[in-house]
Amino acid sequence: MKLSEPPLSPDALPRFAFPRAVWLVLACSLALSLGLATWFPLVDPDEGRNAEVAAEMAADGDLVIPHLAGVPYLDKPPALFAMGALAIRAFGRTPLAPRLPAIVCSLLTIVLLARAARRLADEHHAWRAAALFAAAPLAAVIGAYVIFDMPLALCVTAVWTGLALELERGPSRARRAGMFGAIAFGLLLKGPVMLAWALGGSVTAALLLRAMAPLRWLAWAPGWLLALGVPGLWFAAALQRHPEYLRYAFLEESLERLTRSSFDRNQPGWFVPAVFAGGALPWSLATPWRLPASRASVVAVAFVLFSGLFFSFSHSKLVTYLLPAFPALAWWAAECWRRSRRPAWVFATMLLFTPLLLAIGSGRMREAAADSSGEGLARAIAGSGARTLRYEDCYSPGTDFLLGKPSTVVSILGNPLTSNYAVRYRETLRARGLWRLVDDPAEAPVADVIVRERRREGVAPEGHLELFRDARFVAWRRQAD
Repeated sequence: MKLSEPPLSPDALPRFAFPRAVWLVLACSLALSLGLATWFPLVDPDEGRNAEVAAEMAADGDLVIPHLAGVPYLDKPPALFAMGALAIRAFGRTPLAPRLPAIVCSLLTIVLLARAARRLADEHHAWRAAALFAAAPLAAVIGAYVIFDMPLALCVTAVWTGLALELERGPSRARRAGMFGAIAFGLLLKGPVMLAWALGGSVTAALLLRAMAPLRWLAWAPGWLLALGVPGLWFAAALQRHPEYLRYAFLEESLERLTRSSFDRNQPGWFVPAVFAGGALPWSLATPWRLPASRASVVAVAFVLFSGLFFSFSHSKLVTYLLPAFPALAWWAAECWRRSRRPAWVFATMLLFTPLLLAIGSGRMREAAADSSGEGLARAIAGSGARTLRYEDCYSPGTDFLLGKPSTVVSILGNPLTSNYAVRYRETLRARGLWRLVDDPAEAPVADVIVRERRREGVAPEGHLELFRDARFVAWRRQAD
């Protein structure tokens, strides 16, 4: 009689030997992201601005200092823009190109989540955690959006899954190098907030476990050389050209966001739990929540708990800021479903919510996105054959991105750029000859098309006929002499 061989342990399996269900989740997530990225126009100001900054980086090749409308844009480090610039060089100025980094990072986040779950729990936990994260409405939408938070979610997930693996499997130089590499990438994406995620989540895990083990990885000196060395090289290069960036990055962009409401992003006390509940519908409400049953789940809960406390006290809150906690929330929910006796069809039906919601509401959602997009204006300008464009006290970066032509922006203060750095340091930039905006329309070069805000359109420019009008802008085309 032939004896059957024992099943392979998780450590004996290839690192990415996922069950078919995980590959199905990845395929569905990719299909959904590509559908969103190709169906919806770039939305101003965030997507249009970030896409245009990436396009200008692709054009000028300056990987140190990003630019918007020719003006240094140091509101964020350059990593997202560099990835977008690479995609734009490869695929051109299409809405899909600058969205590709978010799509790739979303898939990699699912891979990290499933890989850790397979090694620390089982295949059922792996596909459930992956499916729950991919099916969260917030993750599905931001997975095809030109913004920093999905790449940051990848970095945070690399840290906490690495920590969970270390607590169960012991320390590993390669794993720690990956964790500190994620910190370096996060710093180049969004600055010091990545340190808050890594340190705050680890400290919270230590408090919940009542042990020092979650903090030991932080004492690995070579890791800090990697985490701070690579971003430090960029930071030194940026300071050499813009010394004021030291004050802006640490005091104004970071500390001021936390402690003051000057960025107009403060929210009421119910905001954070509402984001967790709404951003993960319906499983945020349908999950039979229980206390975590494993150390890995305690680590996941620790990062969720830290994010909730951190952003509750912060004076700068946006919905997307909490996205990096959603993979950990999905891990915890997957464990709760594994311990539940609810029928499988309930879980499967729940996963259909987001795809059905997007399918049913896609028409209206696209109309709403178009109202905040530069797509219509760009189409009208391109159709008119105009070669030059001037914005007067307004700006549509998404329009510039789609047109692929430089424009003139008339503004004394620089507010249309939606760049806090540019507004606060415009006089410094003027002194260096780096201020590309024009103070007065009379000083601006002649343009084929003039664009103004609809709410302040004033009298039509002499010799121009109306070309375009929507909820935000009015554009006039200069008539031939």
